[in-house]
Amino acid sequence: MIIILTSLDDKTKAESIAQALVEQKLAACVQISAQGTSVYQWQGKLYKDKEYYLSIKTDEAHQDKVIAWLEANHPYDTPEIISFNAKASAEYQHWLESSLSNAD
Repeated sequence: MIIILTSLDDKTKAESIAQALVEQKLAACVQISAQGTSVYQWQGKLYKDKEYYLSIKTDEAHQDKVIAWLEANHPYDTPEIISFNAKASAEYQHWLESSLSNAD
């Protein structure tokens, strides 16, 4: 199982990205968290912005496709796209794989 994280400043945009990834069977599930605060530097300035965080659940076979899709469709100039491996229960892993099985 692969989890890919990203963030967006608008709930509607977050929901649109989540829906597109699931509909295209690039992700089995996308969880949108409650709005939080990001503190970061961008082009020499300190920012503190409200953002929604997306936790995208996919598999290794679709990982690069999800990252490429996010790079092409994310509204930020330099979006946060962080990917890591995760271990899931056997039941969840089976559900995830079956959710992505018709994608290719």
